[in-house]
Amino acid sequence: MPATQTDRPVADFPVASDRPVVSRRAPAVLVALAAVVLVACSGGGGSAGIRNAKDVVVKPGEWSVFDLHVGDCLAPPEDLKPGEISKIHVVPCTDPHRQEVFASVADKADAFPGTGALDQFASTGCVQELQTKLAVAPSDGYFVSYLLPSFDSWNKNDDKKVTCVLVFPTEGQVSGSTVGRLLSEAGKVGK
Repeated sequence: MPATQTDRPVADFPVASDRPVVSRRAPAVLVALAAVVLVACSGGGGSAGIRNAKDVVVKPGEWSVFDLHVGDCLAPPEDLKPGEISKIHVVPCTDPHRQEVFASVADKADAFPGTGALDQFASTGCVQELQTKLAVAPSDGYFVSYLLPSFDSWNKNDDKKVTCVLVFPTEGQVSGSTVGRLLSEAGKVGK
């Protein structure tokens, strides 16, 4: 599926003028709401030794975008272009990173709703998760990106999951878990 561009603003949220839509295979470094689409391929995680027995990333490496978890810290290449990807570079959150997975939301539609409708679902769903789970909003200076399923992964693998990602455009790289800190501040650690 070819990458597409859209510059449709989303009301009251900080939005960049260009919002790359990439096939679900990894998030692009963005300054606002953006979509990454996931292409059809089987899950299967990544390299041995990247995660410990508790499924926490303990070593940098490439990991399947289909097997990302809340709290995973991401360090995609700065020159990542819109398109379809299957793996993303994960790092322990103590290492410098530019993105962190904070939620996932599943679309309930049977048929692929189309890129525009899926983009709107992801935009709304990820912002709702940001507000309800982390008790912050885009107006607090938090930026959201997401990974979307592609047409093929939706139809061939029943992949309807949108992966919601915090991006840190003004900070550059951060160290430590922003998701962990926000959950702690919201009193939701371990819940």
